[in-house]
Amino acid sequence: MTRRADRSCLGHDARIPKENTGGLAEPIAPSSGPRILGMEGLRGIAAVTVLVGHVSIHLARSVDKGVVDPLFAVMGQGLTLFFALSGFLLYLSFARAIVTGQRFPRIDRFFENRGLRIFPAYIVILLLVSLVFGVAYANSVGPDVGPEGAESSVGYMTNPIKLLANATMLHTLFPSTIKTGLGVSWSLTVELIFYLILRVLAIIAYRLRRTGISSVILALAPPAVMLGIGLVGKAVQALTVNPVDANERFYLEWGGNWTAVFARSFLVHADLFAFGMLAAVMVAFFNAGVLPASLRQYARWAGLVAGLAVVAIGRHTVVEDTVWAALGGAIIMFVALPNRADSPSILARVFEFIPFRYVGEVSYSLYLWHIPVIWFLARHGWVFPETLPGFYGNLALVFVVAVGLASITYYGIERPALKLKRNTVSTRSGSHAATSAP
Repeated sequence: MTRRADRSCLGHDARIPKENTGGLAEPIAPSSGPRILGMEGLRGIAAVTVLVGHVSIHLARSVDKGVVDPLFAVMGQGLTLFFALSGFLLYLSFARAIVTGQRFPRIDRFFENRGLRIFPAYIVILLLVSLVFGVAYANSVGPDVGPEGAESSVGYMTNPIKLLANATMLHTLFPSTIKTGLGVSWSLTVELIFYLILRVLAIIAYRLRRTGISSVILALAPPAVMLGIGLVGKAVQALTVNPVDANERFYLEWGGNWTAVFARSFLVHADLFAFGMLAAVMVAFFNAGVLPASLRQYARWAGLVAGLAVVAIGRHTVVEDTVWAALGGAIIMFVALPNRADSPSILARVFEFIPFRYVGEVSYSLYLWHIPVIWFLARHGWVFPETLPGFYGNLALVFVVAVGLASITYYGIERPALKLKRNTVSTRSGSHAATSAP
């Protein structure tokens, strides 16, 4: 590929828009390459959908939401989009190195940056929720409790063993501490294990380049392995868990038992990262000229149509989360790849709109804060009645309070920590500018 083509693929083009902060602080530059337009917006959508799903479950369980009820029922898939985004953003620099043979990202800085990203804000919020506000999940869910009784375990969590297990994000690995702390933090244990497995798979694929195996096959191998792990895990779970009612199902998926530990594990969720990783491979292929730029539009639309098709086929099956992850990966690729004119896609520009991008920037703190906010407001009677208008009122209330708290922890804790991140790969001049992926 010529130098000129390479520069076009990387987005160093006059048609790339200049950063528009809208009065906000400049976005933190990624540590492994250019900031990809639209990704913060997608994070924001993922966080808000999770929030909406939990408000629906905890504050409007008995409310008939009419024709839009099926939409609210799938809002929990925002977490699936989070996993797919992690797969895309974290594998992209590795995929580029595997495809091109360029210098492999520094692993020590990769883990250092991951620690700066997830631990500082998490530990502060965990301590505030557990010791100050008293709205943490203090105990694992017992049998015969059911979803409606989950509130009974909410309160102060002062047990030092449980605090330590939660602070290290290892609590989901043990029945005595699973589903304690912030509630949503079980997914962070899955993320931690993903970081380790991703590193191993990427290093193996990169080193196998010297054997003469096609770089295309090597780049696709890690997402294929992740997909296989997750599908096998889901099959094992489906074959070994046969609950007799809703309460037993809840206990076996979320309660203090080894079955729930397996259900919340990386082994059952690995496939949700795979489709974001596959989107990263596609971007790397276009970057390197493995696929010609003329196919970008076909790839974007074919991926989106395929994602919608598998969701239509696989919903309400044991692989429901998997097919939603496939759609998530397709959406990520659709946003990340530029249009025919080598400028960012329309959807990427939409997600750069200030409200989307801002919520995306604070989305990690928003994800951690929103359930404690729900419990705190409910415990003090500061919520609207369990009616349809009350449901929408509670959505607005929880969103405003949670975003407010998330903004405080983002600017007070997250952002200063993120500024300490170091580059994991060498970058060209101007690589911190916002760009489309290729």
